[in-house]
Amino acid sequence: MRRTRCTPVLTLLLPALLASACSSGPDATSGDTGDLTSVGGVVRQLDWDAFVYVAPDADDASIARTIARQIKSALGALRERGVGIADREAQSNLDPAGWQRDRLTIIDATGAPAGSLTRVRYHYRDTALVDRRRDPGAALAFTLMFGDYVARSADYQPACVDEATEADSLWYHFSPAQAACATRIATETRSLNDALARLADPTGQVSAVDAARRFLPVRAKLTVQADAPTRFPEYDRLWGFGSDRSKVVMYAFIGVDHDLRDSHDLGAIEYQRLLRTLRARFPRLAVTETRPQAWLLDFWIDGRKLDGVTFDDVSRWMIDGAGYPAAVGSDPAKIEALRQQVIDRFAERWITLSMPVTVTLGAETRRMTVELRTYWGLEDGDPTSRQHAQWRYLEAFWHGDVFAYAGHSHFGHGPLEPTAYRRENFPERYQVMLVNSCLSYNYYDLDFIRMHPNGSRDLEVVMNALPAYWSGMGESTALYLSGLIDGTNKSWAQLLDGMKVKDPWGRAGYEPMRGVNGELDNVYDPVRLAVTVRVE
Repeated sequence: MRRTRCTPVLTLLLPALLASACSSGPDATSGDTGDLTSVGGVVRQLDWDAFVYVAPDADDASIARTIARQIKSALGALRERGVGIADREAQSNLDPAGWQRDRLTIIDATGAPAGSLTRVRYHYRDTALVDRRRDPGAALAFTLMFGDYVARSADYQPACVDEATEADSLWYHFSPAQAACATRIATETRSLNDALARLADPTGQVSAVDAARRFLPVRAKLTVQADAPTRFPEYDRLWGFGSDRSKVVMYAFIGVDHDLRDSHDLGAIEYQRLLRTLRARFPRLAVTETRPQAWLLDFWIDGRKLDGVTFDDVSRWMIDGAGYPAAVGSDPAKIEALRQQVIDRFAERWITLSMPVTVTLGAETRRMTVELRTYWGLEDGDPTSRQHAQWRYLEAFWHGDVFAYAGHSHFGHGPLEPTAYRRENFPERYQVMLVNSCLSYNYYDLDFIRMHPNGSRDLEVVMNALPAYWSGMGESTALYLSGLIDGTNKSWAQLLDGMKVKDPWGRAGYEPMRGVNGELDNVYDPVRLAVTVRVE
């Protein structure tokens, strides 16, 4: 099995999505500013000082873009160190009033003037999630990319990336701690120091070597923040107490890793893992609708229908590569034909599972239905797929109590980009959201919380501060969904802890430093009044 991480996928942009979709920063929330609940990470305030070079006549807008691009490269560098920052594009953390501009003359190798530039010094402050196991303490040294690294992408590859990448994804794959890159950084630093020593006026001049630099080592300060108090999902509101709702509606979307028609695509495997994990926890979950309609368990080999096929059989075929029927045996062609039929039955289709439950809170008992609406299929790659995915998400935002997505992040190029939606797409009721993808901490949570009609009072978002692996994504998503509705009244920390699965190497307990934002103003207390759930 490939050990694919949930890496960004670059696609053709629709005109409506050309705007950058970034988190709006730690001061853009409705009730949460820095503290959040995480079991894998600790919250820190992160500060560093840095600078950029711009044209002498650069205006504030172009300077801000240059600084934001530099800060974006921190995501790759900090990813190596087990750190995730909240504001991916520095949209709310840069104030021109705090910039220091210095006009410098460029001096070439002969000592002659060779033009001029403006150095802009800035201070950056953000909220960071830091891996508990790798917490560096009060200070953290790392390296940023300098200048227009997108245009100079080839200069950084292969030495400074963890895998070959397109220019627009260089920031994500930037890996300055790799031995080859560390050597390049050290070599450049020596050249910069030698050139600096030859300047006649170091305060008003900059060497041509420095003007063309590729790296900027920085040292960040990490300030301890108060631990988040124990908070619980608002289970009473999730189950509709105080309303006339008779259903809890959950949406679960699994994307495609690389090819929908590849029967070994990790999206196909993780969708089956999602269903298998949920069925194991709730055997009463039954398929109640397929849209478009399909007989999910009808399979044919050599023109003859296979009898007695179960959903567990399908899971074994797709996940374990085992348990094939006798009519298939070990024939590779027949195995692949069978797996292709699974894609035909399950892909690009709404599959809804339901089960009746009785829910009690104090003296009130409600007979309800848990309805899980699932979809595995394309959500990007072409304008039509992206548009259809947006329509599905709009349906889920409006009708769902629980929204869960597992797949590629797309980082500003995909259908879940927050700027594609607005306040009117959400109801004024309590909802929870999971974005189980790479670095969703600095992309999805604060934007959606700010967008929701009542902010964090009605929305919590679970996200990942580090890269996630495809392997186990379906299982971790299913564990999250089942934990919300199993009547055990888990705290948010317990829910996150319960999502840990094996990594692609088989090591137990993996989680990409998940956190939940929007939970600090929750008031539900199971000690005072617990919700109980009984499956009928």
